[in-house]
Amino acid sequence: MHLLIENDTSEKIEMDADLEKTIREVLKTEGLEDNYEVSITFVDREEIQRLNKEFRNIDRQTDVLSFPLDDDMNLPGEDIMLGDIVICMDVAKDQAREFGHSLRREIMYLTCHSTLHLLGYDHMEEDDKRKMRAREKEIMRNLRVFKDDNHENFDHADKKDYELAKAEEGGDFSKIKDELKEEIKEELRLEQRYANVEYGKIYTKENLSHGQKFLKGFDYAYEGLVFAINHEKNMKFHFLTCAIVLVASLFFNLSRIEMMFLVFSISSVIALELVNTALENAVDIAADGRWLSLAKSAKDVSAAATFIAALNAIFVGYMIFFDKFLNFYDSVILRIARRPSHLALISISLIIILTIFFKGVFYEGHGTAFRGGFVSGHTSVAFGLGTIGFLLVDDPMLMIILAGLALIVAESRYEADIHSAKEIIRGAILGVSIALAIFGIFS
Repeated sequence: MHLLIENDTSEKIEMDADLEKTIREVLKTEGLEDNYEVSITFVDREEIQRLNKEFRNIDRQTDVLSFPLDDDMNLPGEDIMLGDIVICMDVAKDQAREFGHSLRREIMYLTCHSTLHLLGYDHMEEDDKRKMRAREKEIMRNLRVFKDDNHENFDHADKKDYELAKAEEGGDFSKIKDELKEEIKEELRLEQRYANVEYGKIYTKENLSHGQKFLKGFDYAYEGLVFAINHEKNMKFHFLTCAIVLVASLFFNLSRIEMMFLVFSISSVIALELVNTALENAVDIAADGRWLSLAKSAKDVSAAATFIAALNAIFVGYMIFFDKFLNFYDSVILRIARRPSHLALISISLIIILTIFFKGVFYEGHGTAFRGGFVSGHTSVAFGLGTIGFLLVDDPMLMIILAGLALIVAESRYEADIHSAKEIIRGAILGVSIALAIFGIFS
């Protein structure tokens, strides 16, 4: 790619590498080769206003102008001349301050925006504007150009709407502003996550024995589960549904066959969602940021498999629970209450599920199946078992032993520097509260 940069301002501009990187990313996202020539000129306020009036008949300043070249002007064997971009440095500075991000990001966004114009994108119609904005956001995410730590900034991809609503009389400016703030909060959360974790990190193969590989496999599987929960909203929903169904099973007289079908259906949905997430990441790596029809088809087919499994789970749930809802008061609540072992199993299962759920939702870039994380799993299970023991035994000595064992587990996680005090306290609260809730309601 051939990039021509001209500076007609009085200040020094050193952004050649960023500008070239931006244009290359636009071309790659569009599935184009880099045999293009683009010209970028930096001007002051007076010059951008003059050009805007001359070529667009609009007598005011603007941030950037794009001038695409006709295909007839290209010569065989030479780089394809895409067109010219004119950026007003003064207006770019004003907008960077107004929208709360760096000048570097503003210039890179304007370059991205204008290059898309040179490639034929427009934002005059609503559908065209949505397509162009989606492509801008995709490119800026791929460039990993993050905002400064400012919670009141605006996404530059929505800048035109912001200015339009601000300028129009009677425009619903407050509504658009609130919507933009919500979008920015979500974007900042994602950017912070990407800034803290190196997803492009190259891993080196560990020399482990067969036994170590077997045990390490549990860690790898858990890390995959946490990744999916942390990045896929559907996984959060599936785990919450699993917990709700598990609690609901306490209210109904489920046979072993019914429970088997129910667990199998839920597990199938979660397993296929995990496969879907893995396939999407693999396709993204293979596509290398390009929008390919086959890549889209692969993702769609994978999502369809998950959808079918979800429909099957809904059907199984309907077949199992419908009649039991009609005969709710004839269920086995009293029999369950007379079987503390059932309550204990449900309690520990819920503690484990919620521990994994919280570790995934509040993932802080560290922790495996058995080490670290937002909640201490060992502590939550230990305090859950201790609380269940308190509720089932009458011997004070046994109660002291159970409390001591739970404290020893918590203390060992702290002494080994696996969990912080806050993480251990969260685990203890989770274990105790779940055990008390289940036994308090059903016992």
